[in-house]
Amino acid sequence: MNISLRKYPYPYQAMLAVCSDLDETPNKEIYFETARYLNTTEQTILGKGVGLEVGNSIYFDMPENQFSYTNTDNDGRKKIHYLIDSGHIDCLHSFGDFVNSRERIKLCWAELQKGQRKLEVWIDHAQAPTNLDDDIMQGEGAVAGADAFHTDLTVKTGGLSFIWKGRVTSIASQNVKRNYRSLFNIKEPYKSGKTILIEFIKGWFARLGSVKYAMHKDNHVLRKTQLLDGTPVQEFMRCNPSWGGVSVFDSARGIHNVLTESVLNTLLKNKGCSVLYSHLGKVFSGEQAFKQCTRDAFELLAAYQKNKLILTATTRRLLGYCRTVEELSFMVKSADDKEQIHLSTTYKGQDLYGLTWYADDPEKVALYINGKYYSNLQINPADNSGRKSVSIAWPPLVFPDIKSPV
Repeated sequence: MNISLRKYPYPYQAMLAVCSDLDETPNKEIYFETARYLNTTEQTILGKGVGLEVGNSIYFDMPENQFSYTNTDNDGRKKIHYLIDSGHIDCLHSFGDFVNSRERIKLCWAELQKGQRKLEVWIDHAQAPTNLDDDIMQGEGAVAGADAFHTDLTVKTGGLSFIWKGRVTSIASQNVKRNYRSLFNIKEPYKSGKTILIEFIKGWFARLGSVKYAMHKDNHVLRKTQLLDGTPVQEFMRCNPSWGGVSVFDSARGIHNVLTESVLNTLLKNKGCSVLYSHLGKVFSGEQAFKQCTRDAFELLAAYQKNKLILTATTRRLLGYCRTVEELSFMVKSADDKEQIHLSTTYKGQDLYGLTWYADDPEKVALYINGKYYSNLQINPADNSGRKSVSIAWPPLVFPDIKSPV
């Protein structure tokens, strides 16, 4: 029997994470209502929810006019912990603008260790002192001996597994060959042409050995690298497939120019995987956070998921899946009229969700994980390729009830 690994969880043909930095989120109501709008089908102040799976980020000490862990009240902090535990806050966007000492870092980190689920994704923020990049994002987080040094607390301990250090591409699809087609805008030929040229130059710089643009060469979501202090990490790259460039339309005010049929069809056609760079807290106003164009964009993305085409997942879940697939080791044995898939992996739980193998006769497939029989194997009918498969199921995250004060 011919058994092979499917690229994405059945029956989807592509994956996408909307990875939002919370910069400039005006208040806790918009922060939590955005989460409800994206992750439920309930009525919210932003409109009727679209029922996707989208995480958010958090940080600590910030200016008073921006939502943060420090600036919210006890109710807000409780809800933050609820959403961390449910997986709907999955990224730490530095420790914030004003955190610049080991003492304060230790206190902030301790706050994040209180719940059942831990944050494992780090995203550098502007020029925050605790940033882990010392080039693009100009931080001291990985500079041993610096006041804001923290990798020994947060990364080497196994806490933060995935690191973003400022790398953004305009290419709509990762883990596939670079493709510029969706970037051209016939109404904006000069600006979109410039964006294509810049992205093309990045690729050539990468081929010529540029360290800064190295990730653009292979166009992969993840790569193994190390921080300035030598700590090994999994670094990820985000994309903003905007015809105007990586810093244009990267907010709630412009996401309707990014979540378009052209971009999503490109992702789908290429069978790509992308972590979308955005700032959903940069809303139109405190009174009208989203406009109809914003809702239309998310409803379009929801339609692609409803039609089983693009799987939308939190950043943590997408990165965990990509890491598992890249490092996966399995062999197939025939025994007792069964085809046995023997999977060897150091990962477990959520990082195995969605793994799918094509098989001619799924009923005769058995799965063993590190030598132990897996009894809940899901048998799938034929997908768009006409092939049947078996899967470890991809369960949806359960969004907690945060409508009322807690």
